[in-house]
Amino acid sequence: MFRRPGRIRPLRMGGGELALAFALRDPVANALAGARLTDIARMSAISNEFSVAGDETRPAGLLWHGVNLSPISATGEALVEFGRFAAPRARRASSVVGIRGDIEIMWRELAPLWGRDVREYRWSQPLLVAAEQLPDLTVTGLRRARIGEDDIVYPAAVAMFREEVGIDPTRGDGGRSYRARVRELIRLGRTYVVVQDGAVVFKADVGARFGPVSQIHGVWVDPERRGRGLGRSAMVELARQVRRDHSPTVSLYVNEFNEPARRAYAAAGFHQVGELATILF
Repeated sequence: MFRRPGRIRPLRMGGGELALAFALRDPVANALAGARLTDIARMSAISNEFSVAGDETRPAGLLWHGVNLSPISATGEALVEFGRFAAPRARRASSVVGIRGDIEIMWRELAPLWGRDVREYRWSQPLLVAAEQLPDLTVTGLRRARIGEDDIVYPAAVAMFREEVGIDPTRGDGGRSYRARVRELIRLGRTYVVVQDGAVVFKADVGARFGPVSQIHGVWVDPERRGRGLGRSAMVELARQVRRDHSPTVSLYVNEFNEPARRAYAAAGFHQVGELATILF
């Protein structure tokens, strides 16, 4: 038990349920970290990836320090402590991500030691949620990708990753691990596609599921079909199908500078409910 307020301690396996309840106070903002917390809440590995500020029964905040560094519903004091906790440790996160104001506070502590490794700052990423009443747009034939279709989904996923993240997911192991991820999302029924003439022209994934929220990742439209309304129409169908298949709330976040995508999401009935920030390494 945490008897000294302000101390950062590993989250114990027995504290997983309380941590989930705490994170679920804001499932849209906490979807990415909350999805990982859900996966390992009942495992001893939770202490390797999650820490808590304050008492487990009354947290001042949680911190995911796995493949991402992400605070969860933390107070200002806890955010400072999280930054000081993480800064001197070897960085294993590929990004720092969370509510913009929270990341700005943490980054003041992290920047002196982590700043030299930054590849890109994305300070403004509107956090969107699909409206309850969605617009009527042209049907695109969106459907779940089928098991065995990874050969046609994989090229679209690679193109999306290169364009969105700015690095090649096939480097290092020739794409084996990334292909395995693509295959797993298809197996779980979390990849949705529009296929025309045997090729994927639209793709999106349910990248994170947390409580009532499904967060959409990896949205991609074939460059030759952009500007024709495919993206906005497919996003309407996607919101409807994800509600049917996964969760009642459909969310995503988008880079502020990506004006075409923002216009498409707005036309598809998505509205802003917050702002995230991501720092990429």
